[in-house]
Amino acid sequence: MTADKLVGLLGMCRRAGRLVTGFDAVVGLCSTEKALLMIAGDAAERTVKELRFRLPEQTVYRLPLTKEETARAIGSHKPIAVLATADEGFSKAILQYVEEESHYDD
Repeated sequence: MTADKLVGLLGMCRRAGRLVTGFDAVVGLCSTEKALLMIAGDAAERTVKELRFRLPEQTVYRLPLTKEETARAIGSHKPIAVLATADEGFSKAILQYVEEESHYDD
């Protein structure tokens, strides 16, 4: 049930044009605006480490969805590992369904 609500929120956020996907686009958005940075539950640890390197002050939230489930939620045909939204309303709603990624000691 919780995953269904998250899927619906991600879909609405995408249709509203408030969701950014892809590593470079997400890094660009998070570098210039306050944004909610999310990764798919099965995203590679290397991806998480690279995000932390490029955006050291940004909190990363892990979705309880796989890359394929995330893609289906937003109507994409290719797996989606990294996404972000700068919309405050969508961010608050999505935060109810995600968990903060633990920090790594490098």
